[in-house]
Amino acid sequence: MNRAPVLVIVLASVLAVGLIGFFTLFERQEITVPAEAKGEAKYNRFFALERTLAKLGIPVSSVATLSPSRVPLGENDTLVLGDGLERIGVDDAQHIADWVNAGGHLVLAPGPADDAAHTPLLEALGGLSSKRMEEGCDRLSTDVPDKSEASFVLCGPRFLLDDEAGENADLLIGDHQRGYSFARYYAGDGEVSLLSDLAPLSNRELSHAAQQRFALRVLAPSEERHVWLLYALDGPSFWLALFTRGWPGLLALTVLLLAWMAMRSARLGPLMPAPPLQRRALLEHVQAAGEFLYRRDAGLGLHALACRAALARARRQDPSCAELEGEALYERLADRHGVDPAQLARAFQIPANANAFRESITTLARLRSRP
Repeated sequence: MNRAPVLVIVLASVLAVGLIGFFTLFERQEITVPAEAKGEAKYNRFFALERTLAKLGIPVSSVATLSPSRVPLGENDTLVLGDGLERIGVDDAQHIADWVNAGGHLVLAPGPADDAAHTPLLEALGGLSSKRMEEGCDRLSTDVPDKSEASFVLCGPRFLLDDEAGENADLLIGDHQRGYSFARYYAGDGEVSLLSDLAPLSNRELSHAAQQRFALRVLAPSEERHVWLLYALDGPSFWLALFTRGWPGLLALTVLLLAWMAMRSARLGPLMPAPPLQRRALLEHVQAAGEFLYRRDAGLGLHALACRAALARARRQDPSCAELEGEALYERLADRHGVDPAQLARAFQIPANANAFRESITTLARLRSRP
């Protein structure tokens, strides 16, 4: 029985059931996945607020310094201070306090009461009570048409106002027992807005309508008031800190550098004579060369070289020696140089040991030294 048609029918049925189930259960949904911030938005928490105010035609600038040349605060301007309140120096703190009293609008988060007690800016501004409060949350409602996004929760370390600031308060969120999450009070001719946390003014939170409406209520921007957003506070210049605080290290480094230069420089006074080089006499060189040649092949090469040199000299001096060989040559050389013929014959033979080699070389050297 052929089972192929049955298998085809079964597979087709399974495939059909799978397709029907997929298209029946499949539901298209839109999911919003927050992307990681890039560029300036990655380090500037007020980047979205800056772009929003700029689209509304409000003059706005994001800065990372309080230098008067970079941040010329006008009498009616608004300054939002982000992180780093404790890094504001005494002079800058007093300058900001004077600017607020002259009509400026300052927005900041004071943080815990323990930290606020040691912050020059908060001491210069005043208005805060030293009583420590716990963290808490308050739900803030706005007039957004969409009721699902009409409110949000503001959480952070609560704070209290002193008596003078409490009397001049314009808007308070919270109470005197639990502390406040938001407060706006008058200081001189200006205003100070305090928040338990600046999260509603930050990038991601501004994607919600309630936080947007709250941010506009806090800043109260207008085309005549420049908004300065201090997202971070740069420290003092590296070179300024190096020369004002790091001078002990620079002094020690200078001393070490001068000591190293003194060690590497030439000494004062006449040059010292060069130490004499160790030299060997010519005879020592010749002796060392002979010992080397003898160790290499037991003196055979040196003996052969001495024999050829002695015969070549004898034949140059006496051309008749060129026709002689063997005993006749030895007798001729013995008569000419006054040497025993037997001794001369042994000198031209291959030496058997070191003593024979020494005697042969001595005899051959006598032949070359005599005329």
